[in-house]
Amino acid sequence: MNYLVLDFGGSAVKGAVMTRHAEIVERFTLTSHAKTYEAWLDAFTPVFEQYRIKYNILGIAVSTCGAVDVDTGIIHGGSALPYIHGFDVKSLYEDRFGLPTELENDACCAALAESWLGAGSDSNHFALVVIGTGVGGAIVTHQQIMKGHHLHGGEFGFSIMEYRDGKPITLGYLASTLALVELAASALSVSVETLNGLKVFEMYEQQHPEIVQVVDQWIGYLATGLYNIQYSIDPEVIIIGGAISRRHDLLALINHKLDCILADIQIAKVRPVLKVTKFGNDANLIGALKHYMNKQG
Repeated sequence: MNYLVLDFGGSAVKGAVMTRHAEIVERFTLTSHAKTYEAWLDAFTPVFEQYRIKYNILGIAVSTCGAVDVDTGIIHGGSALPYIHGFDVKSLYEDRFGLPTELENDACCAALAESWLGAGSDSNHFALVVIGTGVGGAIVTHQQIMKGHHLHGGEFGFSIMEYRDGKPITLGYLASTLALVELAASALSVSVETLNGLKVFEMYEQQHPEIVQVVDQWIGYLATGLYNIQYSIDPEVIIIGGAISRRHDLLALINHKLDCILADIQIAKVRPVLKVTKFGNDANLIGALKHYMNKQG
């Protein structure tokens, strides 16, 4: 039994044919500049029909940005893909292809993957924090996503960390990979376009004075955010995802900063237990499949 799984991440959509045991049979990538969901489906249909015949596809699972109502199939909120919001996306797939379809938010999919087969499989209550161009996440309790009343549970990046000139500054603004790059560019007086997270950490390893200070500041923001998450939902573990989580020294840097935070606090001494994701770039695909299985059986 095979399923077709999609992961929307911008103009490029990653896809895979997968077994119900999360084995990836074949991968593919589609690039689309569609302005409507119907236009996207028009571009996707020939690819789908090819795989339907080749692999006997039984259903479609979708990981997508936005606040997903998994029951109505509507993607609320806003995202980098404005054409996906405000209508029943689930029915579009089912009407077009005649197969059961399930969709879920991308961070929730990543959390489901880690809960099912990854770093959270031995935890009843954990938070996933995804560090990228923003800071996203999800909360898992007893293998279920805790979305909250407005479907925004786990949107840690919107938490307010401080005020500057009377304006709120969020965790996503301070602790994303983009924030790290912007801090580094400012410190070096260079264009943001000339840097990325990898280059910043290469300079950090070379002990570039300005960059050492930048990384220390950025880690401080991130550690503070993780401490706040610990005292907001009290998880067993906080799992960190995003490309930056592949850094071999990331947890050590965060834990050192947590040591400093806890040394200055007299009462609230619960230390966040940190892990990194197991699945990396495949987490959304695996979690979308798991969500499909949860809904369809």
